[in-house]
Amino acid sequence: MTLPVVSIEPAIDPNNRISFLLDWELTMKCNLDCGYCDTDLYGGHDNKSQHPSVAECERSIDFMFKYANLYLSPKKKGLKYCVLNVYGGEALHHPNIVPILQAVRSKYTEYSDHWHLTTTTTTNLIITPEKLASIISLVDEFTCSYHTEATNKQKQTFLDNLLMIKRANRRLKVIVMMNTEPNMWDAAVEMCRWCEEQGIKYLPKRIDRWRSENKYLYNQQQIIWLDQMYQGRSFNLKDRFVEIKQSAELQNLTDQGRACCGGRTLCVNQDRSSRAFYVPNKFAGWFCSVNEFFVFVKQRTGEIFVNKDCKMNYDGTVGPIGNVANYPELLQLTEERIKNRAQPIRCAKEFCLCGLCAPKAQNLPDLHDIMEKYLS
Repeated sequence: MTLPVVSIEPAIDPNNRISFLLDWELTMKCNLDCGYCDTDLYGGHDNKSQHPSVAECERSIDFMFKYANLYLSPKKKGLKYCVLNVYGGEALHHPNIVPILQAVRSKYTEYSDHWHLTTTTTTNLIITPEKLASIISLVDEFTCSYHTEATNKQKQTFLDNLLMIKRANRRLKVIVMMNTEPNMWDAAVEMCRWCEEQGIKYLPKRIDRWRSENKYLYNQQQIIWLDQMYQGRSFNLKDRFVEIKQSAELQNLTDQGRACCGGRTLCVNQDRSSRAFYVPNKFAGWFCSVNEFFVFVKQRTGEIFVNKDCKMNYDGTVGPIGNVANYPELLQLTEERIKNRAQPIRCAKEFCLCGLCAPKAQNLPDLHDIMEKYLS
């Protein structure tokens, strides 16, 4: 990619269509305590918090489906797909996860003739086989995070549960956290190899550490391994890591760019002759359609954000756009916004994490041109 990057959007991929993603942080409690997962209200987990009640969860489900319906209604027929991602913390750690997932199925029936729903969970999969068996039929797809900091017993539970899901013929993918500590790196690479042997889809995930200069820096051998993986999943693109592969210094790869969380390839500058798996990651001042494809509900506080990572608001600030406690007001404002084709989000963040695949462009006319592909 020698030309300046001025727009990014999902590449055409029938096996990984762009959908409307409902990110639902169901609970903050977790049964792991990984070093790269912050432990506070807006971190990855907080075991001092309480699990939410089923009634509170049902109200959030009502909101999310109504909100998704607003955004999916004007989409083209082939794009009326919604994904509900139930996670935490560790969502499957919730003692009432079965009735909560049953409520999802029940409440979706109102919309089943209008758009398709996939219920997925992002999970560390460290639960008893009995609990997993009670959940499998209620989840369409499992995204399972493999953490090398887990104990050997927990890792074996993870592997056994993966094979149970595979035997049940549920869609399945593994996110392998590529820890830089040598022994843990080797364990992560071995997990990738095991997934290949088992025919299980997997995605090696580099650890983003934009707030740390001393942790999770990658060495030359690790960078070469990652680069080979990225190049193998791209098409008609040149090497991303030419210079740093030749350096013996440890590298924080956050500044180098990023891959899509879901493993989706991306189209740069509307050039459909190439597909990028790894792209530059500097979008401050860009116009972004993240609100057209994402919403994030933080069950602990009831806050509603455009996206779980960027949390951008429509006024250029970072913050919630509403609260589940008074969601009818937000639905009304959103309906007016969609009807009037209001100006999209303008990014004020240094890096993009979740939301990288949402169409975005330096110039508003370019983004309008891209979005015509999605709207009826």
